[in-house]
Amino acid sequence: MKSKATLTLVCAACAAFCGPIQPPAARADITATLDVEVNKPGPAIPKTFYGLMTEEINHSYDGGLFAELIQNRTFQDPAPRGRQQAAQPRTLPIHWSLIGDGKASPDRENPVNPALPVSLRLDLSGGKAGVANDGYWGIPVKPDTTYTASFYAKAGGDFAGPVTASLVLDDGGGVTVAKVDSPAITNAWQKYTVKLATAHDAPSTAKAQFVLSASGNGSVTFSLVSLFPPTYQNTPNGLRPDLMKLMADMHPSFIRLPGGNYVEGSTFATRFNWKQMIGPADQRPGHMGCWGYRSSDGFGLPEYLLWCKQLDAEPVLAVFAGYVLNRQHVDAGSPEMAQYTLEALEEIEYVSGPADSEWGKRRAADGFPEPFPLHYVEVGNEDWFDRSGSYDGRFTQMAKAIRQRYPQLKIIATAPVASFKPDLYDDHFYRSAQQLVKQAAQYDKPPDAPLKFNGGAWNGRQPDGVQTFVGEWATQEGRPTPDLNAALADAAFVMGLEKNADVIPMECYAPLLVNVSPPDQAKGYPKAWQWNTNLIGYDALRSFGSPSYYAQAMLGQNKGDVVLPAKLTITPAPATERPAADQPARPVPTPAFASATYSNAGHTVIVKLVNIEKEPVDLTLNLRGVGNVDPSATAIVLEGNDPKAVNTLDEPTKVTPRSATIDNASPSFRHTIPPLSFTVLRLNVSHP
Repeated sequence: MKSKATLTLVCAACAAFCGPIQPPAARADITATLDVEVNKPGPAIPKTFYGLMTEEINHSYDGGLFAELIQNRTFQDPAPRGRQQAAQPRTLPIHWSLIGDGKASPDRENPVNPALPVSLRLDLSGGKAGVANDGYWGIPVKPDTTYTASFYAKAGGDFAGPVTASLVLDDGGGVTVAKVDSPAITNAWQKYTVKLATAHDAPSTAKAQFVLSASGNGSVTFSLVSLFPPTYQNTPNGLRPDLMKLMADMHPSFIRLPGGNYVEGSTFATRFNWKQMIGPADQRPGHMGCWGYRSSDGFGLPEYLLWCKQLDAEPVLAVFAGYVLNRQHVDAGSPEMAQYTLEALEEIEYVSGPADSEWGKRRAADGFPEPFPLHYVEVGNEDWFDRSGSYDGRFTQMAKAIRQRYPQLKIIATAPVASFKPDLYDDHFYRSAQQLVKQAAQYDKPPDAPLKFNGGAWNGRQPDGVQTFVGEWATQEGRPTPDLNAALADAAFVMGLEKNADVIPMECYAPLLVNVSPPDQAKGYPKAWQWNTNLIGYDALRSFGSPSYYAQAMLGQNKGDVVLPAKLTITPAPATERPAADQPARPVPTPAFASATYSNAGHTVIVKLVNIEKEPVDLTLNLRGVGNVDPSATAIVLEGNDPKAVNTLDEPTKVTPRSATIDNASPSFRHTIPPLSFTVLRLNVSHP
């Protein structure tokens, strides 16, 4: 993932291309012929082809996939980047407020442990007082729901009573929808866990707060306050169910983790230090992220592995390689680089080592006794930003150590290297819709020009058996989630990658997740997202897939086992146009794209079609080398009338696929491709 500043530069450089796909002027009679050679199968499509990638950006984990509802649960978060000026100066930790007649303040005396250096002390004055957390743009509540709250607490002075945990509506009425008392608080740190249950008639709203309150005199001090709703597969401290369901429907085979800039961090002190992100939550100190807010590290390496396990996806592990986003680096051969190399080897063991190994034991203690399948390790992230040229040496030192210890692993480079041959290069593409459809054929054959690296990617296939991992890509159109036009470009691009599965074993869209909550002017909070175009949107309560999400789900659900040769001929053929006398001629974009694969299960030919025109395309589909074709076939269609159409929290299914039955399938038949559409045809065939 490029930094925000870099994105600005890239977008400025390609401003002329940053509009929607520009189809040719509407043509009333567009016909096309697609010849699919079913009896001449091409490259096998790896099981690893479709994957997922995101990082701690847009509140993807804290405030997103990680189901924790308390923001700033350890009272250490700074004011976020871009924070609006609140109505009154803040004396409490951000996202916390005082309720009642007491007094509250941060406390650094006698913490629970060094990983939790800041506590929150509530001083009582005879009446009832409390502290409230406003969550990630609101605490969500639903009817008939049980929440698990936990916190460390200790009593001071004369206080010896319980603490009341409650969910209170933050709409001006102050209605309590759930509450429960803890046991009596002692004068020594102790963890308390309670359950809060909402009633059948409770509202469904994100406008709530979580309150810890007490009555009497003395004080009560809190640390590591947590609140979890029900999680995916009911895993304690687990993941958000609606987001996991959306991702499961994409059928991912891998998860690239920890993803993007998050691997590096802005400084060495804020890199992805995985050893501080394992073990119990109260042993994780958290760290400042690189997108303007602090990471709790509640979503650490064990939670990444939980994510993989629950989606039946294998990890693609990126390891820190001695370069950070402020462009500092360590040199190959230095003691620091030796340390990072050792940490990478230990991290690989944590993920994939047996349970009786040193770091496999730590993984087992974190809840995963069985090792995870691991086939790919990526050294660093986007190291082309390192202008010092140190990556070749750093990569070589780390790759040699990995190859010696783990010869079975395939090693991915993120920038050009000369001293050690990688198994794969990681290409990244953030492009306009028009650019991305042009790059659908980028890997079709070796480039006529010499192979070059520019802007984060090579311009074609690698020589000498080196493969390509398209580890980040997306059409940059629509904010904060893409529109239909972007979805069509995305589908065409991935179809081009899929056709080249012999050299592209993996690809993943980025970023995956975005909290779409707008700024809270009253409290001085900025909007929740930093990156403009993201696949899945949500707030504290609701979620939705973008049109591009549904295109990716259609692709993941209809992959096939082998590529079939497919030739698309369009009439009239795309021409060239000269927009003005003093401008050079330019090609008119092709109005349609096609690819085909074969699935052994059910003997199914899967044809994928994209039409970027506002007019239908009359297609003749010829299936060469088949015996019989079942006349009843399935068409799955994503379409719309407006290329700018988007899904939102209020209209989550405005652009979604529909399924229909075709009753005229045969070895040669006609089918109409709707305007502005992505279509998947599933045809059951038999061989002669």
